[in-house]
Amino acid sequence: MTDGTEDVDPAALEAELDEIKGAIGLAEDHPYWWRFWLVEGVGAGLCFTLVQFWFRGGPQLPILAAFISLLGLETLVKRRIRAAYEPPTAGLPDQRLWLLAVLAAIGALLVGLLPVFDALGERNAVRLALVSAGAVVGAGYVYMGQLLGAYDIRAADRYAFYAGGAWILVLAAAIPHVPAAEGWEYAVFGLGIAVQHVAAYVVLSRR
Repeated sequence: MTDGTEDVDPAALEAELDEIKGAIGLAEDHPYWWRFWLVEGVGAGLCFTLVQFWFRGGPQLPILAAFISLLGLETLVKRRIRAAYEPPTAGLPDQRLWLLAVLAAIGALLVGLLPVFDALGERNAVRLALVSAGAVVGAGYVYMGQLLGAYDIRAADRYAFYAGGAWILVLAAAIPHVPAAEGWEYAVFGLGIAVQHVAAYVVLSRR
């Protein structure tokens, strides 16, 4: 008499487990995630352009009002996109907490560098802020890609964060060395992020 375990095929069992994981959403394609790339890309391009005009001496109150309105609109659009889909049964890392952590890191870095900014001219201070913030954001994107691996999210979504993080790091390192970008560093940075995010949206939406 046997206990029935001798006839179990390990490969077949593993295949069945993979199917179960896919059924409950561990490796599902979560549509609102790839839609976020488009919303955040357009938002980043516009926000950084507004920041650039702020640094160039534009009217501060209208620029600030437009910046806050843009952030509010982006939050509303993302909330509506998320609400249009069933919540994934397996859960996903909270992007809001991740974003807050990235912003907190940028804030700590910029506050800590205030004495350095005071010792620099305005142009170099703006460049230092861009490079510092870009490095934090780029590393944050790479970290999110790794975090998604713990949730068994498909490789394409993880690689989009890896590519986005690498691209942001390249932008932050390269823009200060491009003469044509002088005086428009933040606008160029925002445009670069927008292009990458829209590209990620196009690629992921077809997979």
